[in-house]
Amino acid sequence: MDAVAQEIHSKLGQFRAQDLSNTLWAFAMLKYQPTEEWWQDFERQVYGALTDLTDRQLANLLWAFAVLERRSEPAACAPASAASASTAAPDASASASASAGGSPHGAAAALAVSGGRRGWVLDPLLAHSCANGFSGFSSGSLHLLMWSLGRLHHAPSQAWLQGFLPAAAEHFFRFSPTELSNIVWALAKLGAELPAPWLDKLLLVAQWRFPSFPARLLSIVAWSTATLNHRPQPEWLMCFEEQIRSKFLDFTGHELACVAWSLRRFGYSTRNNAVFYMLQKQQRFLGQDYEILSNPKLLRQLVGLRSGAGEGEGDAAAEDCGGARGTTGPGSGSSS
Repeated sequence: MDAVAQEIHSKLGQFRAQDLSNTLWAFAMLKYQPTEEWWQDFERQVYGALTDLTDRQLANLLWAFAVLERRSEPAACAPASAASASTAAPDASASASASAGGSPHGAAAALAVSGGRRGWVLDPLLAHSCANGFSGFSSGSLHLLMWSLGRLHHAPSQAWLQGFLPAAAEHFFRFSPTELSNIVWALAKLGAELPAPWLDKLLLVAQWRFPSFPARLLSIVAWSTATLNHRPQPEWLMCFEEQIRSKFLDFTGHELACVAWSLRRFGYSTRNNAVFYMLQKQQRFLGQDYEILSNPKLLRQLVGLRSGAGEGEGDAAAEDCGGARGTTGPGSGSSS
């Protein structure tokens, strides 16, 4: 693969937007990590091709960045001149059409914006994605955008989020259960401040489709909603309890601990917590019991013991239930 990467590196200047997207998609599928020099040149080429990227190609690029863990380096880690240039990255990306391609002016603009930072092109990519209010973005592309940001721990601007939320809401009924779960998981990981009506609408769509949600996705939705400090509607909670009971044997100990922690955050006491009820009613020993009892952290999450100062409301902070299992790729290397 090193030889292939070197050959690609020597021809990056000839790559179109689709070629760039397909190349990084393939590297991500193979879990191949190119050199830092390769990355820097690749990011400059992406910057020059911003206006040529389709929504799918852009989403595929961000997904590949996330899988390869190409996170954006904080501006504070770069020299002062680079930091000032990086601050202007979103604005610069909006005018990338003037410097697209491999022109000397475009290369100079990309170099000025990058400041030599890792992952500097993420902000221009995000700015370009919302330039037209996410017009033309499919449900799959919107999902990949948000999942990638959650995986990268890269919080978008408030303006970006304000454009994304209504665009995502239009696709609520098109998202699969995995995509719905991944979106709310990513928003929780990023600590986003969401309008309560928007989140209630997402949860309502999830509620209608609960029969299609496996235990793992139920735990992710509950953990994410609780992490966002949102209490679902009573009808949602009632339906969620029914799902816990019907799929109880499918949960791992970790997932049960996340659900129990979430229910306490929703206002349940230990006495009326559906997870405890099912643990008491089970007729045979479960592997989940041993997993919980042998793991102090899971046990604290399950029974709500204090684990030190700064936990808030007396609860041990729940370990991330994880997200995006099953998000193995955009589905195709051809991002036409």
